[in-house]
Amino acid sequence: MMAFSMMLLTWALAVSTQNTCTLPVELFKTQATNQPHQAIQTYLNHKQSLRRTLCADTTLVYRYLLMAATREQNWPLVEEAAMALQSTHLASDVEGKELNIINNIGVAYRKAGQPQDALAHYRCALTYARTHDTRALIKINIAIVHRNIEQPAIGFRLLEGIDEGYLPSVILAGLHVAKGNTALQLKRYDEALRAYQQARNHYLKIEDRRNAQAVVANMLVVALATNDLGNYDRLRPQSTLDLGLLTDHGQRFVNWLDTFRSYNAANNLSQTQQQQLQDIQEIAADYREFVVLLSARFGLNQDVALRTRNKSHHSPLSGALAKHWCPSL
Repeated sequence: MMAFSMMLLTWALAVSTQNTCTLPVELFKTQATNQPHQAIQTYLNHKQSLRRTLCADTTLVYRYLLMAATREQNWPLVEEAAMALQSTHLASDVEGKELNIINNIGVAYRKAGQPQDALAHYRCALTYARTHDTRALIKINIAIVHRNIEQPAIGFRLLEGIDEGYLPSVILAGLHVAKGNTALQLKRYDEALRAYQQARNHYLKIEDRRNAQAVVANMLVVALATNDLGNYDRLRPQSTLDLGLLTDHGQRFVNWLDTFRSYNAANNLSQTQQQQLQDIQEIAADYREFVVLLSARFGLNQDVALRTRNKSHHSPLSGALAKHWCPSL
């Protein structure tokens, strides 16, 4: 924790203020949502001015950076954003937004393959929840972690207990993705596909084109799990319709699915084919559970699961990033 504290102190040395940020905040928000790689480049182009000069939207900038860096799995920038948001200069702007920030840090831990850190941060965020919407959001994220640590039944019960009435589309979309992923783990394939379709409808409703496209990959997993190759081929173009919305991690996963699809009719795989499916080095933590599930088709799931566990032993993020707001961490 000493290194993190020193970084926080260093960032807090900014002395001047101005009303308007040189970084275009509305554009940055759009980029963080739909083009996180571009958002990171925009931030890097304005990084020095942001550190020298505080402006009215500095807090927003670092919140959007946290989101974009998490989506791109740029862990040093995740820590940088978390550090900046804890600066004493931003304390008054951050007040009342702690839940959102802590929750997003929890999401970063989950995507980094650090489920226990994610759970600890989600539980802290829950102590800040005062509305049905925010409690639902945190419970969804807790359920996702339970699925990730091979407790899908616990996760499913949590999700089923959430009252969908009056929830906004942005939360409903996440709820249905979580339900779909959990149903998939429980091999309730029809239920999973319906949930993904509902999630996509909600994403389209709020014009979140990036996630509307990304959830198609989940539908592709259902198609392969049920050997519905016709549906896979019908849906496949939608998963990469706009390459500008596709992250490198998403592209690598879709490529893996295409490889699996190409071998689907084979009774036995050659050694080379097996190695291609077992090569998960570049597969992000978010997708590994799907790789394990599908690999069972060729009896490779145990080897893939072992590689997944070995890969997850590495912790790219420091612990207790939200300790400033969560003393119990």
